[in-house]
Amino acid sequence: GLDDLLAQAGWTPQDGVMRDAAGAPLAFTILLAQDSSENKAIADLYLAALKRLGIEVRIETTDSAQYTARTTDFDFEMTTYRVALSLSPGNEQRFYWGSASAAQPGSRNLMGVASPAVDATIDAMLSATSEDGFLTAVRALDRVLTAGRYVIPFWQYTETHIAHVRQMRFPDTLPVYGDGPNFMPEVWWIDPS
Repeated sequence: GLDDLLAQAGWTPQDGVMRDAAGAPLAFTILLAQDSSENKAIADLYLAALKRLGIEVRIETTDSAQYTARTTDFDFEMTTYRVALSLSPGNEQRFYWGSASAAQPGSRNLMGVASPAVDATIDAMLSATSEDGFLTAVRALDRVLTAGRYVIPFWQYTETHIAHVRQMRFPDTLPVYGDGPNFMPEVWWIDPS
C-alpha cells in the first residue's frame, strides 16, 4: 500500500508525522489563486486526508496576477490545473507534456515532465499515417502519462448545465464531450422559427 511506497522512499511515521531518515517532516505547499474558493474547499479535503497520513500540507493563496506569475515561472510545489484537451490530440501535446517545454516559462507543462518515452509517443502520434497508428500512439501516450503519475486527479464535474435561449438547437447525436469548450459555438445553431 501507500505506507509501503513511502517506506521504500525513505519516509516513516514518527509520532504521527511522516519523516525521512534525518527526521525532516514530509511537507509541501499547495498554491491557489485567492478567487478559487471551489479549489480551496477541495484542497481542504485533500489536506485532511494527507494529515491522516502524517504529511504536513499548507495552502498558500495569492492574487490572480501573482498566481499567474508564479505558475508561469514554476514557482510552486503543487497547484491545481485544468487540462482541456481535444478529441484529436496534436502539436499542443508537446506544450503540455514535452521535454522541451518542461523548463520553458509559461508552458502548460507545469509538472515538469521531461521523459524520452513521452516525447517518443508524441512524435509517433504526430507522424502517424493511419488512424490505427494514431490511436495506438495516443493510447501509448495516455499509458506513459498515467504510469508517470504526473497528475493527481482533484475533482471533476458530475453534470453540466448550459443555459440558452429556446431558439438555439443542437444535433440529436452529441459529440463525446458534448459540453466541451467548442460544443456551443461550433455545433449549435439558431432556429428563428
